[in-house]
Amino acid sequence: MSQIDCALIADETTVRPRTFADRQRLQEAVTAILCKYMDAFYRRRRERWETQVMEYRPLDENDPNLSFNRDQVREGRPAYVVQVRPSDKELIEAIRELIEQEERLPKEENDKLPRIVFDRHLYLPLLVEKSEALKSIPPALNESEARFVRDLKAYWEAEKDRSLAGKEIFLLRNLSRGKGIGFFEERGFYPDFILWVIEGQAQRIIFVEPHGMLHARAYIHDEKARLHERLRELAPEIARRSGRRDVSLDAYIVSATPFDELCLRYDDGTWDRARFAEKHILFMERSEEYDYMRLLFGWVQL
Repeated sequence: MSQIDCALIADETTVRPRTFADRQRLQEAVTAILCKYMDAFYRRRRERWETQVMEYRPLDENDPNLSFNRDQVREGRPAYVVQVRPSDKELIEAIRELIEQEERLPKEENDKLPRIVFDRHLYLPLLVEKSEALKSIPPALNESEARFVRDLKAYWEAEKDRSLAGKEIFLLRNLSRGKGIGFFEERGFYPDFILWVIEGQAQRIIFVEPHGMLHARAYIHDEKARLHERLRELAPEIARRSGRRDVSLDAYIVSATPFDELCLRYDDGTWDRARFAEKHILFMERSEEYDYMRLLFGWVQL
């Protein structure tokens, strides 16, 4: 059995009770330690089991990432559920108009119901956060997620007949707990997007997580940032178990926090862009000198 260390930091009255109230605090502390131990023990055993059964399977229309809210819609199709304040009459009317002209939804973008139309995404459209007045299930894209999709769309349109010629790409918004594909499940890491890059019979599957990193932990302790390392370890066994040698796995964090802010705070404060890229952490910058899309697709090294 693997050893799990727990530490208790408390004042002396907690560990050496002198009154009934102190004894109660000690009992609460011991209970908390036991709960933490059992949680850690369960997570480790579950993750060990998951790594032993992971395999590649075809994605179909019954996958939760593609069948959300299907049971709530009369036609039995996947659908967004949009929640609007009753007082927002103008927005309600705009949504009703779109429902009546449903064919416009996957073809047009507008600000009444903000959305991204990108034909490489496995369903259309992708809703974008507008304000607190409008909520959707599943949740709409936040600012960094929407920026990533728009940048990917622009890159595809510019490069599909050049550096991406002969390849196909497909993107899927990965939903959260209970629906999407997760890693370290009890700690709740569900990368925001799954990107497929297909060339002939070979395909590269990339898990992409755009988010702010001001409060990120040091790299050695950051399981999200190190997912690409874990996938590299797991890939040979998954391939053997699935009988597939034509699939590769990868993962990237796309930092919404600019490099100039993050470099002073992250890890030991000495990382340059090349070190971040080496560890699969990219910045939302697109220029001749640095283009995170080119780095994501592996065309350049810094």
